[in-house]
Amino acid sequence: MRAAAVVTLVAALLGLTCGWRGAAAQTVDGEAGSEEEEVWMEPRQLMQVVEGTSHVVRWFTVLPDVASVTAKVEDERVSRVEAVGPVLNASSLDNFTFSGIVEVSATFIGYNKLRVFLHDDLGSVTGEVEMPMSVLLSYQKLSDLFMMIASVLVAVLYVIMGATLDMKVLALIIKKPIGPLVGIVCQYLFMPLIAFGLAKATFPDNPLGQLGLFLGGSCPGGGASNMWTHLLGGSLDLSIMMTFISTVTAFATVPLWVLLMGPTIVGDANFVIPYKDIAVLVFSLSMPCALGILIAKFLPRVGKVLGKMLTPLTLFNVIFLFTFGVYANLYVFSLFEVKTIFAGFGLPFLGYLSGMGLASLLRLPMKDRVAISIETGIQNMTIAIIILKLTLEAPASELTVVFPAAAVLMTPIPLLVMLIIRRLYLWRRGPQEEEEKTEKEKEMEAKETNGKVESGGGKAEAGGGGTVEKDGNKAKTGGAKEEQTDEGKVERNGTAGVVEGGIDNPGVEVEDTF
Repeated sequence: MRAAAVVTLVAALLGLTCGWRGAAAQTVDGEAGSEEEEVWMEPRQLMQVVEGTSHVVRWFTVLPDVASVTAKVEDERVSRVEAVGPVLNASSLDNFTFSGIVEVSATFIGYNKLRVFLHDDLGSVTGEVEMPMSVLLSYQKLSDLFMMIASVLVAVLYVIMGATLDMKVLALIIKKPIGPLVGIVCQYLFMPLIAFGLAKATFPDNPLGQLGLFLGGSCPGGGASNMWTHLLGGSLDLSIMMTFISTVTAFATVPLWVLLMGPTIVGDANFVIPYKDIAVLVFSLSMPCALGILIAKFLPRVGKVLGKMLTPLTLFNVIFLFTFGVYANLYVFSLFEVKTIFAGFGLPFLGYLSGMGLASLLRLPMKDRVAISIETGIQNMTIAIIILKLTLEAPASELTVVFPAAAVLMTPIPLLVMLIIRRLYLWRRGPQEEEEKTEKEKEMEAKETNGKVESGGGKAEAGGGGTVEKDGNKAKTGGAKEEQTDEGKVERNGTAGVVEGGIDNPGVEVEDTF
């Protein structure tokens, strides 16, 4: 590397003294038009250079006394100064008095500044100049390929979500809106504010970090929330409804939050949030969902086929994200700092607490509290990553996704801890609960096993084939233990499913495998 730097430096010096100087002078003639500019560089900036490459920068000055020159970069992880050439005297035909070269190499993705200092005979700084630079990934095309595939997968999943949506869900929401309304308040009021406050506190001098974390906290709930709700004994119906509602409302809430908080986040930073591009991109995500709803209405058979694809495609999406996605974005782990991990853990954790807190204050059932808590804390960070990657210029796009990525890795940790605690609790309580059962409860179990259950104002009978009859309506249960309530809801092994006017969710298959 050093040998290459020396060769490049010698070649640059020869070119500068043997004929390049005239060309350089012509190049900067117009650039140095301002009489107030005493020192300048050519090129004026090194933007979007690829890591692993070296570049020669020429400096010029009109100062009368320059004996030596030094150069340094602001962040040596992003780039470094390889060599600094000697001070060269200009000819009488040039529009400058002294010139020289500095060789700088790009080493890692990010933004940086190159500073050149001119010294007199006493070593005092008589002039200085600064040049901005940015470095791209050497495997930028691989990262872009991942983003293209991820965008297609998200679009396909949105089509399937629309195709598998049962319109009876909307009737159920209207009938019992408390749970979904509480969830929406937590999702789109608490979470954006939590993300904004956490970003400001953790990254006060990093607007890119603030934008990445804030946008992640403003996105809709993720599909994994349904699985975790099932595993932790929450209301699966409510979780599915909240996922759907948050996805639909995201088309308006995400651009609105970015528009409201964007100016505060940017401040005096040297980049601009593309508000229009974000709004257009988020709105465009509604098109696949609308297409799925049309397919379900006019092509119901196709909708059923798509519904069967939801589980395997969801699993493929997760596997793709944690295999090829990780490989294509390995640089993310190099940018993880303690505060990045802290913010990535704090965002979902505070979301869980806020959702559980509000639901508890309103005295909602425990299953609803669990569902609201999980749905609030789990964000669809894939949406945030896609928005950031497709709307910001590189390397800003790559740097901002570090923070949603940290949240993706930290989100399951509190849930895994709670799952282990719950499993241990149920395992220890199991034998005690059996001993505490009264004779009356055991008789009721026996009646359920034989196929007769008394509930609400009606009588439900289950035949040997696992069919429940109530007021002329039938629902197949597959012989599982269930209770029929007066609201038309079946409780099966602790999971709620609607018999009439409920939710048809093929995604439950993946949860049941756990």
